[in-house]
This record gives sequence, C-alpha cells and structure tokens, in this order.
Amino acid sequence: MRRTFELNVILAALLALAMTHGVAHASGEAAASVPVDGAAMARTVSTFVADSRPQEWTRSFAGIFVAREEIAVGTTLTDQRIAKVEVEIGDRVAAGQVIARLETDMLENLLREAEGRVARAGATMAREAETVTQEQRKLARARQLRHLQAETILEERVSALAIAEQAVKVARADYEQAEALAAEARRKLERAVILAPAAGIVSERLARAGALAGSDPLVKLIRDGEIEFAAEVPETELPLLAVGQIVRVRLSGRSDWIEGTVRVINPKIDRETRLGTAQVTLKTGAPPFAGTFGRAEIVVAERKAIMVGDSALLYGAPDGTVSVFVVDAGKVTRKTVQPGMRQGGKVEIVSGLAPGDRVVLKAGVSLREGESVLARDVQPAQAGELQ
Repeated sequence: MRRTFELNVILAALLALAMTHGVAHASGEAAASVPVDGAAMARTVSTFVADSRPQEWTRSFAGIFVAREEIAVGTTLTDQRIAKVEVEIGDRVAAGQVIARLETDMLENLLREAEGRVARAGATMAREAETVTQEQRKLARARQLRHLQAETILEERVSALAIAEQAVKVARADYEQAEALAAEARRKLERAVILAPAAGIVSERLARAGALAGSDPLVKLIRDGEIEFAAEVPETELPLLAVGQIVRVRLSGRSDWIEGTVRVINPKIDRETRLGTAQVTLKTGAPPFAGTFGRAEIVVAERKAIMVGDSALLYGAPDGTVSVFVVDAGKVTRKTVQPGMRQGGKVEIVSGLAPGDRVVLKAGVSLREGESVLARDVQPAQAGELQ
C-alpha cells in the first residue's frame, strides 16, 4: 500500500510538469503572434524650426572714463617766479581767462632797457641822416664850383656822402634791432600773465605761488570739459569694432546707461596686456569724473541670421567641418554648416541651413544618419532653455 502511494505522487508530479510545459509553449506562440510596432520603438528628439530673424551682436568691454583732450598750460618764462595762481581744481574756465600771473619786476626792467636802446638808436639814426643831408649839399656846391676847384675836392665830397649814407644804414640796423628787442620784452611781459588757451575744466593744478616756473605745466585743462570712455578691447575682438558703432556705457556700481558711439579705434596693441582701446564719445550733459571705471556694450553687428544653440553643432569630422542633424520625413539627416558669430550660447549659421529646416536641439553622438525619430518641436523660448 505504501508503494502504491509513492507511485501516485510521482504520477502527479509528472502531470504537473507536462501541464506547465504546455502553458509555456502556448504563451510563446501567443507572444510570437503579436506584431511589433516600429513607430513605438522610435526615439523622440526635441527640435526647432530654423528661422532667419533680425539679430544684434554685442560685446562687453571694461574701461575707464578719460578726458577726450587734456591741455597742458605752461609758460616759456622758466626763470620767473609765480606770483599768483587764480584757479583751483574743478574750476570751469573760459578761453582767455587768467590762469596764473608771474612776477614782472625783471621783465619790466628789461623792457625799459630795450626802450632806452630804441631811443638812442633812433637819435643816432636821425643824426646820421642829417649828416647825409649836409654831405649832399656840400657835394652839390662842389659840383657848381667844379671849374674853380681842384678835382680832388669833388672826389672828397662824393666819398664823404657815401660814408654818411653807410652810417645811416648801420644806424637804421641798430634801431631795428633795438625795436625787435623791445618788442620781445613786451611779449615776455604779456606772457607773464598766463591765459587759458581754450574753455575747459581744471583737472590738475601744479603751480604754487613763489615757485619758479619751469618746463612742467602749471595747470591742466580738460578741453570743453568733455569726458569719453576708453574701452579696453582684446586683440581678437578689435577687428569687430568700427567707428560709428552704437555703444551703451554704464558706470561701475550703477544700473543706468549712457549712450555713445565709437569715435576712434587705437591701431596699437599693448605688448603686455594684448589689449587695444576704443574711444567712445558720450551723449550726456553730466559726464562722469575722469578716472571712473565702467563697462561698455558695443553693437558689433546687425543683420538677419539663422541662430542655433551650441548643443546642436557636431564637431570632430576628419575634414574639420561642422554639421547639425535635421529631421526630414521622420528620419535624421546630417547637414554640413558654416558657423559665424557667437553670442549667448548661440551660433550664427552662415550657410548649410534654410528657413524651415527642423534642427535637432541636442545632436548627441548616439544619433545615426537615417535613424527614424519622433520630432517634438519646441518654441524658441523653450529651445533656449533646453540648450
């Protein structure tokens, strides 16, 4: 009886194994009979539609506010003491206004001496002119009495007249020299009063009363008080700038902007810093102080262009070309493009794309030419976020 029970257990186990095998076989046949949906297996990629729109490229540069033109006001009278300085730093002066005065005692003495020399030379010249007149009369009488006098007397009169005329020339030369010296003495006396050569603002006051005037400037003026911005530009970006470009300048620590334009571009690059400079004319009635730091934003280009994010570009081709993936009829196609200017994480596409092309936002290396994908278009704002 025990043996019969064991046989029944074995038969039950074999029956269960057979039933399990049948179910599995049926399930396999059912699974094989279910069709695979290829579209459901396709990858979904984010895309955007290329569009040519007006673009504006700007570059930002640090710099400093400087005087557009600074005038050094000095004097040639380096041996004269300064009597008085009549301006202070920050004063606004008009053209011709008195800046400083020098002591004039020595200059006045020189002028009096020169005028005395003029008077003496004038008297000498007049005396020699009278001598010429007398010699002319003597010569005329000698010629009238020629038949009564010896020939030598007539020759003496001619020689005396020539000597007198030569003396007049010498006296006239002395007189003219004395006049020149007197004129120079007057000019020196006039230059003892230093005048502003142009209107402006006093930026430096170097003169001190009682000191000798030297070769250094007495004061410095900012012509017309005009301040401009000197932007420091890296040598690689200097070719992007041009005279007349629009500029916005902001003072350090402030949020308001000052409008301006590029006035001149310095053609020299600093050897150590590798920076060039661009001078920006400011459109403001209240310019900042010279020496203040600031930052400029310069519009370097404006045109219509197709822009794509950096993440859409593919690099590493053996020939060095750059490309993007576009989706056409549900398949990925690779297009070679020529990138242009960059800004804000985006690149201008100069050639290779046309408006309406559906560009893959993130061209990963896993994408393959001809691969089927599901394109999901995003709005321009979203495209910027995804990049």
